[in-house]
Amino acid sequence: MRLLRRLYRLIRLLPHIALGLWRAATILPHDRPPRSLREWDTVRRWIYRALDIVGVDVRVHGQLPDGPALVVANHISWLDLGALIPVVDAGFIAKSELARWPVLGFLIARGGTVFIDRRGNDSAARITREMIRRLEQGDRVAVFPEGMTNRGPMRRFHPRLFEAARATGVPIQPVALHYDNDVAPFVDHIGFVPHLWRVLGERRITVDVWLLAPIHTGDRDRRSIARSAEEAVREQLKAATVATDDERSTVQG
Repeated sequence: MRLLRRLYRLIRLLPHIALGLWRAATILPHDRPPRSLREWDTVRRWIYRALDIVGVDVRVHGQLPDGPALVVANHISWLDLGALIPVVDAGFIAKSELARWPVLGFLIARGGTVFIDRRGNDSAARITREMIRRLEQGDRVAVFPEGMTNRGPMRRFHPRLFEAARATGVPIQPVALHYDNDVAPFVDHIGFVPHLWRVLGERRITVDVWLLAPIHTGDRDRRSIARSAEEAVREQLKAATVATDDERSTVQG
């Protein structure tokens, strides 16, 4: 049954990827995050359709305030990008390895992602400058402050990624992500294609996206800001874990 499910979804996914490549090449700019309504609508529709084909449902809790913000979230899987981009309409800061992924790297780049080469000496300063530029022109920027995917418990948030928000005075938008399926985490050095194959075999995977209360930077230092955002996400994930355990106990009982 899993094999048939995988093959059926793969047959539907391949032409959808081809459509995404064509739209990315003809509609989306390559040098900035998409900002027009048409561009964001193109991104949003394609991602939601792709998630539906793959078997992933997104449940959004809360409301995103208007205006520029630094969106920060815990990082579990490459699926996080699909869950977040249509919700927050933001260009992401991601590790440079993603840019080399076949097909997906091109799509992510055209979605407005800036790639970090962690081997470069000036990468942190360059990325901070780019984040400041985007925030000052009214865009949202999204980062995963843990630095890498994680099954749990959550790692600490790196303060340097909060410098752009401190420098521009824009609020921090904490986001908590939680999956109901243990296949979702992209960890243990598994490749993208083998992990996608696992995901395609699941009946459905649900990811909850909590848009938490914004954190205003004021005159605070970046370590304090990072700590507040980390605590907000950690508390929500703790509550989600307790709720999930209670649901499982009820079913088993």
